[in-house]
Amino acid sequence: MDNSVYIRKATARDCEIIVALGKKTFTETYLETGSNPVVQEYIEKKLSDENISEELCNPRAWFYIGFVNHEPVAFTRLRHDRVAKGLEDKRAIEVEHIYVLREYQGFKVGKEMMSKCIEVAMNEQFETIWLQVWQQNHKAIRFYIKAGFVVYETTLLHYDGDLHQDDFLMRMDLYY
Repeated sequence: MDNSVYIRKATARDCEIIVALGKKTFTETYLETGSNPVVQEYIEKKLSDENISEELCNPRAWFYIGFVNHEPVAFTRLRHDRVAKGLEDKRAIEVEHIYVLREYQGFKVGKEMMSKCIEVAMNEQFETIWLQVWQQNHKAIRFYIKAGFVVYETTLLHYDGDLHQDDFLMRMDLYY
């Protein structure tokens, strides 16, 4: 087996793949809070067929799917339809999701997915890439720092008034 990563832009026909990857990777990432009913509700709403299908139709956002040996193992979503605190004066794009199945972590899949995000951002002439990450997700924070992101702000994630999470805002400025 080759184990090389192939990445392609998702289409509306990929909704089922993204939903399955999203639910599995989100649950793996937040395993310790997975029994929390609010977290389960978040998974069911945000990673539903209806929601992902709607997100796939947003012209200001793009999904990319990563494959290893023809199997979908990762996805990312880039969006430029909202502005991060402190980046109001920048042409910025957000890496909203970058999820890799646990069994493929450590095999450079995440690195390849992030390279795709940077490539797309540069091709589209964005000045800055930003993201929001849970402060307790130390593995992801290390990954983002290694990729070139820096923490520049903190924020609070709110979901339906019941879920509050302390997050970091991270950014990478692109130079041409």
